[in-house]
Amino acid sequence: MSSVLVVRAAEFQAAWYYSLLLFVILFLTLLGIGYALVGVRRLWRSGERGPAAVLGGALTFALVALVGMYVVAVGGLFAVHGLGT
Repeated sequence: MSSVLVVRAAEFQAAWYYSLLLFVILFLTLLGIGYALVGVRRLWRSGERGPAAVLGGALTFALVALVGMYVVAVGGLFAVHGLGT
């Protein structure tokens, strides 16, 4: 087997593992944020509007920060492996 084929196979396998890992991280993050927002909704409906607003704001900030970091990481992987060109 040619060394070029081995390198391509290794790059494909690494890309597969990275994509699976990134999908699982994103899925767990969104699942956790969704579960927390359900709790905020319960607080809001029970009349605890102050704590619900604070928690909702903190969760929104955390979601935006995590998704931003996720996008940067994915963009970095594309840049390193030359997938964007």
